[in-house]
Amino acid sequence: MDDPACDSGPRILPDPRLQATVTDEQGIGGRFRVHDDEFLVDELPLFEPSGKGEHIYIRVQKEGISHRDMIGRLCRAFDLPESAIGYAGMKDRRAVTQQTVSVHTDRKNLPDLESIGLQVLWADRHDHKLRKGQLEGNRFSIRIRDVDPLDAPRAWTVLNAIALGGLPNAYMSQRFGYRLNNHRLGAAWLESRWSDLLDEWLGTRGSPFPSSESGVRTDYDNGRYQQCINDSSREWWAERAALQALAEGASPARACSAVPSVIRSLWIDAAQAAIFNRLLSCRMRAGTMEHLVEGDIAWNHGRGRWFRIEGSDMTAEDRARALQAIEVSPTGPLPGRRMPTPGKQIDELERQAAIEAGIDWDKMIEGGGSRRGGRRPLRVPVTNHGLDAGTDQRGNYIRVAFELPKGAYATGVLAEIMGANAVEERGWLSTSQG
Repeated sequence: MDDPACDSGPRILPDPRLQATVTDEQGIGGRFRVHDDEFLVDELPLFEPSGKGEHIYIRVQKEGISHRDMIGRLCRAFDLPESAIGYAGMKDRRAVTQQTVSVHTDRKNLPDLESIGLQVLWADRHDHKLRKGQLEGNRFSIRIRDVDPLDAPRAWTVLNAIALGGLPNAYMSQRFGYRLNNHRLGAAWLESRWSDLLDEWLGTRGSPFPSSESGVRTDYDNGRYQQCINDSSREWWAERAALQALAEGASPARACSAVPSVIRSLWIDAAQAAIFNRLLSCRMRAGTMEHLVEGDIAWNHGRGRWFRIEGSDMTAEDRARALQAIEVSPTGPLPGRRMPTPGKQIDELERQAAIEAGIDWDKMIEGGGSRRGGRRPLRVPVTNHGLDAGTDQRGNYIRVAFELPKGAYATGVLAEIMGANAVEERGWLSTSQG
């Protein structure tokens, strides 16, 4: 890991976000999350608690509280380590969210969670910890502001189109970080470009960053690592690990090894996502997101797993019906050591997508660490959708409501309705970069 010859200098990769849309309708624009109580998320449970066991399941409602903050508050309230808390999914901070958490405890009564900003809707016992991914999906109700209510028919046309044909299952900007550069950091990690990685992550020569970070990033550029540590905000907790190593004289490679594993995993995940999004964009432009072509590996939405068409007992008629009902969809790649390999035609298309995304396919397969790889459906069903519009004391609005399966992004629906630029929540970040 200490080979300085591995560095090849800065390399700018393309924008990792989806580059296609379902319809040709112009977005209605507007803003969302203007008020936290207008972005509602209701987690849909996979199962109900049994009523007995070592774990307390608590249905909590929170507003303006991040996932990490919620977990910390629960740990302090119950006086337990983080490992005792279970959850199915992480919910937005700028929203009103309802979800179930589990707490491994033998206490009979709940502590006062209301006093720490967590409203308890119900509580019951169960015999095992709630694990990540153990949910059906989420129900959303979102008000879009700064819009003309008369644009509601146009918004309905788009919402109905994705309900009929499926929502492109793209990774949205959240996956790529507040600078949209997690995939660039992942690529640098895979290619052992340690100095390049640190410069992109910590310095001024790389992806755009908020002006508030100019001083601390300039300190890094000039080798003032301790000053950089002293002036950095608490959000830089991971960055400080690498900076501390540099301040103690470590090489770039050693400094990168000090990066917390959870952060490195995010970078590798983002590199996977960049490839998937590029492939999905290609399939959408070719009109094959909703169709199976030779070599495809399919996804069974009911079972939540991939399968090979040639090994199944589906007739052509069954396949056509299942595709139309969004019970079956083609899949895209999440490259890793155990990713199922599609047929030759699709394999070549997916490798080309990696080239266009700027990610080394072979290194992604071989060096993805714990990212074993897999398949992801190119689209997901949007169900129980609805829309209304009007004017209230806060002004004009268009409200959309819908349900999505786990792993899908509500901002994907909003991007189709509002337009990708309107959904981008980083005012300082150019939406046309790279």
